[in-house]
Amino acid sequence: MFARPVVRLRHTACKRNFSLFQNVTDTLITLHDVSSLPWIVVIPLTTIGLRTCFTLPLSIWQRKRIVKQQELRKIVQASSPVTKLRLAAATNSPSRAIDEISSSGSVVKETQTKLQKLTPEQISLLSIKETRKRQKALFSRYHVQMWKNVLLPLVQIPLWVTVSMGLRNMTERRVLETNNWDILQHWLPPTLDLSLPWDAMPMIAPMILGTISLMNVEYNGKMMTSTSTSLVGVETASRDYSKMSQAMQGILNLSRLSCVFMMGVSSQASLLLSLYWISSQLYSLVQNIFLNWLWPYQR
Repeated sequence: MFARPVVRLRHTACKRNFSLFQNVTDTLITLHDVSSLPWIVVIPLTTIGLRTCFTLPLSIWQRKRIVKQQELRKIVQASSPVTKLRLAAATNSPSRAIDEISSSGSVVKETQTKLQKLTPEQISLLSIKETRKRQKALFSRYHVQMWKNVLLPLVQIPLWVTVSMGLRNMTERRVLETNNWDILQHWLPPTLDLSLPWDAMPMIAPMILGTISLMNVEYNGKMMTSTSTSLVGVETASRDYSKMSQAMQGILNLSRLSCVFMMGVSSQASLLLSLYWISSQLYSLVQNIFLNWLWPYQR
């Protein structure tokens, strides 16, 4: 009798990988092998290429749309006091007789009684509703609806997650640099494992990532809270206790906390992942400076 061989499968062989993430991994490895460029150059160039092709056109489109929304919102807000005056005048108008013709052709006298007395709070509430209705109609007329503002995050976030997971799949094995440049040999050791954190300088990548991320957040916060008059040197009184200002401060504080959180994550992540995150944040900072130079906010 012949003994039948028994094939033992390793535990790692049963691990599932999404085909999309694996395709990203294979594409990056192919780019590295074909271009003969080191990983420290391939990852930033890949980031620039992906962001330029997928997110930059949407960012330009969104910036133009937000600027147009801000211009139209000024027109709508200017009509809010007029709406309040009309509502107040309508509540105090006297009753008047109205002649209507019935179906038989006879004249019917009807009296239009004056509207119920509205309180100032009710007038303000009705004015807000009317202002929002006009703003929605005006945005729709110029094709700058508010729902279009979510298109950029719907593309940017999945792209960031997909590339990050593809790099994470790559780091399940040792990633050693094979395409060395002479200029890099003076800065990086030849046996540097890119699938692990940099043990020699464990805080260099988190500090660079956190610094660029905070610069990006603070720059965006400054541009979004600045007004058209402050850009020309005229300072106006700030409305720190308005709902819009408080919401903006809440978003900025949450963004700052996310930067600190990403610093902690990058301290335990591989060098490839940290390099991609740093490249993405640096691209965002340069992109925001470029967009604000061409299309500044019109608050």
